[in-house]
Amino acid sequence: MTPALPLCCNPEAFRLLARQVPAIDSPDALLQGAVAIAMHQMPNVDPAKVDATLQGYADAIRRRVRGSQPQALLAHLHAYLFDELGFIGNTENYYNTANSYLPAVLKSKRGLPITLSLIYKIVAERLGLRVHGLGLPGHFMALVELSPRESMIVDCFAGGRILTAEQAQAAVQERFGPELEWSDEFFAPVCNLHWLTRMLQNLLHIFGGNGYYSDVAAMLEMEMLLWPQQTHLQRDLALVLARIGLSQPASMWLDKYLRDNPDDPQKSDLMQLLEVLTT
Repeated sequence: MTPALPLCCNPEAFRLLARQVPAIDSPDALLQGAVAIAMHQMPNVDPAKVDATLQGYADAIRRRVRGSQPQALLAHLHAYLFDELGFIGNTENYYNTANSYLPAVLKSKRGLPITLSLIYKIVAERLGLRVHGLGLPGHFMALVELSPRESMIVDCFAGGRILTAEQAQAAVQERFGPELEWSDEFFAPVCNLHWLTRMLQNLLHIFGGNGYYSDVAAMLEMEMLLWPQQTHLQRDLALVLARIGLSQPASMWLDKYLRDNPDDPQKSDLMQLLEVLTT
């Protein structure tokens, strides 16, 4: 038996994300999933208002374009989002959690690459364009599919800069140096599940680095919704719950993990922790 979730996540945020899982590949699930992630720290967010804001952007662009030529739509999309509204990366306060929260980024026009790319994708697709996420190491970008044979890469963090594949690779390798072993698989489009997971993992990194372990637990709870078969998340949640003094639920999750993973190489240490938690 394991304790019912959530223990640390905002319950409304948790439930909103849970409702997206059955149709996770739909455009609305990606949008609502991102809103759910934000709702953990922004409980008063209205998902309908977020949707209306994005639709308003698409409507404003559509009014400027006659026809449906992709190049014309793209030109006005970039002019509106990046030049007029001023969406760009938050280089001054990169690790502020607000940069990961879609409603906050819509207000500030500053965010992380992945959040800015999400806004770009949603608005572009409402104009009839095809846009995918590119989960490049350390820097998320957008891939616009112009035709079966033609595409372009957009760095939304850099104000909509258009890159070739070679330029995108060079930018990533410049950041990581020679220790990064490049793979062309980095250019594979990211599915909604991995997109939301990366948003959660960004927040896990920030919360963990600041010692906000209750929030770390909340992000793990959300990740467990997306990946119910990934039992290592049960272990990670148990360890964080133990750290914040929630011994009973920590012991229950750790016990379940050990029963499901009897060959864990750290079994001895985990068993000792379980004994401490249950005494």
